[in-house]
Formats: sequence, C-alpha cells, structure tokens
Amino acid sequence: MDEGLQYRLERITFEGNKEITNLQALRSQFPLQDGDVFARAAVAKGLEHLRRMYLQLGHINFTSIPAAQFNEDQQKVVLEIDIDEGMKFYINSVDLLKDMQLSPGKVYDQRLVDLFLEKIIPSVPYDASRESRMHQQLDERAGTVAITFDFRPCPVE
Repeated sequence: MDEGLQYRLERITFEGNKEITNLQALRSQFPLQDGDVFARAAVAKGLEHLRRMYLQLGHINFTSIPAAQFNEDQQKVVLEIDIDEGMKFYINSVDLLKDMQLSPGKVYDQRLVDLFLEKIIPSVPYDASRESRMHQQLDERAGTVAITFDFRPCPVE
C-alpha cells in the first residue's frame, strides 16, 4: 500500500478574526505544531476547538473555512483559516433559570450551557442527544437568543 507523500505543516494563518486578535490563542486551538505531519483529523479537532472558543463569546453563527496551500517541492502545507464570527448574541430569555449562570442580558456562552446540561443530565455525554434537549430562537436584529430546555422524558418505543 502506497500512502503517498507526507506533507508537513509549515504554519497556520487566520483571516477575518475581529473579536479574538491574539493569534497565539487562536493557534493554540490546533493540536498540530509547525513541522508536524499534516493530519486532517487534527485540523478538524482544531476547528471544533475554535468553534467552541467563539461560542463562549456569544458567536452562535461562527464558521471557519480551512484552505490548505500545498508546496509540492518542499512537501509543506500552509493552512489558512478564514473566520466568519457572525454577530454576538446576548441571552434574551431562558426558561428554567434555577441554579444557572445564564441570565438575560449576559453574553451567550456555550460553555455555560454545556456545564448546565452536564449538571442536569450527567449520564449523557456531550453529543447530539444532549443538544436535542435545547432549542435556540435567534433574533438576528436584536442580537439575542431565547433558550428553551426540554427535559420531558422521551417516549418509550
């Protein structure tokens, strides 16, 4: 089996980042170091970490688009990350406010939502089933989000 050429990461660059201007903070989200063998899984993990970083700052519609520029002669890759932060959202309302650090007027922070869900549903790992218990209603004009949590038992099939 021929795996082909191995490319090494030369560097990662960022474009479009306004809220987070510290390039080291952005770069630290990626488990690849300059000079490491370029690995798609590590890039995906870094993009997910980047998304979570921005979700903590209220950027619910955050997206990042990676573009790899290959240098065939040197077998190196420059990874360019184009960031679209989207607008910052603030909590408009939350149904079920008990014991939460989420309250109207605060910046939306995905980490606090995750911590709340872990506390309420500790046996469910972070995945889509946990997120399915939460509904977000975005108001793009006002930059707010109404959060509804649904903890009704699932019907037995």
